[in-house]
Amino acid sequence: MATTDAVSNKSFDYTALNAKATTTKSATEQQGDTFMKLLVKQLQSQDPMNPMDNAQFTSQMAQINTVTGIDKLNTTLTTLLSAYGTTQNMQAAGLVGKQVLSDGKYMQYNGSGNASGGNVTVPAGVNTVQVRITGADGTLVDQIQMTVTGKGDLPINWDGKDGDGKQMPAGQYLIQAAGLDADGKVVALSTKTWQTASSVIFGSNGAQVQLASGETVDFSKVTQVK
Repeated sequence: MATTDAVSNKSFDYTALNAKATTTKSATEQQGDTFMKLLVKQLQSQDPMNPMDNAQFTSQMAQINTVTGIDKLNTTLTTLLSAYGTTQNMQAAGLVGKQVLSDGKYMQYNGSGNASGGNVTVPAGVNTVQVRITGADGTLVDQIQMTVTGKGDLPINWDGKDGDGKQMPAGQYLIQAAGLDADGKVVALSTKTWQTASSVIFGSNGAQVQLASGETVDFSKVTQVK
């Protein structure tokens, strides 16, 4: 024999099921509604013998359309910027473990062969460049003289030896570059170096790449990857 569960004496409130869903309008939509109500009221109360001219009516409609359009444009731009930020973060995360060329002052050296290297950015008017290589303790290790044939980037190639030809141990080495212009004036030069990307930091200002040297650079400053 079939049985049924006892029905509770408590009444069930169906009001919530029958209630219509409400949505919260944006500030711009609310402004638009208010504007339209005022405009309709203005049209209803206007003097039939002296109605609002078409130019005035068109101007008022254009104002609310402009505000609505700007609001929609801002929403679209926000969505696009969010999508771009997500894509940039994914690209930055893919750099971990790879060699990247970016603004930097340190070269990696593994104890044999050539160091990781880098570039010196040479402006117009500089005809001689000197690169100083120092150890972690600040001791001068080697100096490299370069002859400039034009503006642009000059490659930094260091064989891992000091000025006496002694092989240096593995580690991070600081590089400093300076040049001489046509007047013999010393000009400080910026450098880019190859480093291993060890991690990526995501923040409100975009992605930053943490290098093996301890330096941190903006993802946008990474110019080459290998």
